Amino acid sequence: MNGKLSNISKWVFGLLALITVAMAVYFYLGLKDEARTSMLLNWGYILIILGVVLALISALFTGVVKGVKGKKLLILVIAVAVIAVVAYVMAKGAFDVPYQAGETLYSGKTHGLVEFALDFFYVTLGVSILSILFSVIYKAVKK
Repeated sequence: MNGKLSNISKWVFGLLALITVAMAVYFYLGLKDEARTSMLLNWGYILIILGVVLALISALFTGVVKGVKGKKLLILVIAVAVIAVVAYVMAKGAFDVPYQAGETLYSGKTHGLVEFALDFFYVTLGVSILSILFSVIYKAVKK
């Protein structure tokens, strides 16, 4: 089963890569107008959403196959939710700040979402570094 799933994922990844390359070539060889830019950005959004969905499905599938207990899964979901809340609180002020790019004035919502994503990444990075350090120190002391 795992071999078939791996083979299917390779074909799907290859197809998505070919579509992305074809769209990029189409974008860069032609005039860079609003329609092509919008098409390329929308394809990027689709790939991001698809990546998040596949990551969640992969984690759940692996949990079912390896028999992860519900308690560990609940702890993981709560930890991610806490990190998301911390990142949102850190970025809360950015949602009200409009910004200007050239002659266009954008709302603070986009700015706030970018700030939230960066804060989420930074908090997750910090937590992962701390957990690695704790694990190394704990194993060294335990021996």
